Amino acid sequence: MSKGLTEQEWVYEYYHSGKRKPVVLGSKGTWIIGGQKAIILVSFSIQDINVLKDIYQISSKHPVRTVTYKNLTYYAVNIIEEKAVIKIMKSFE
Repeated sequence: MSKGLTEQEWVYEYYHSGKRKPVVLGSKGTWIIGGQKAIILVSFSIQDINVLKDIYQISSKHPVRTVTYKNLTYYAVNIIEEKAVIKIMKSFE
């Protein structure tokens, strides 16, 4: 049986694989928060996370989280609003 990675573990591995561009987690409907499909916008700078929010027209009611895990700091926004999640998922089809 395989263990799924937490958000922090996934981002840490992504960063240390040499990929340091902003990323959208859950674009295939695989991330769940509180029983609902979710999209998580992730970047390594506050400027990039704000650009992602602008690109996907995410309102200010979705706050930016600053996360530090094993000396790596990144910025993330959880999107659980169904219409926004579906719109973002469709943009990756």
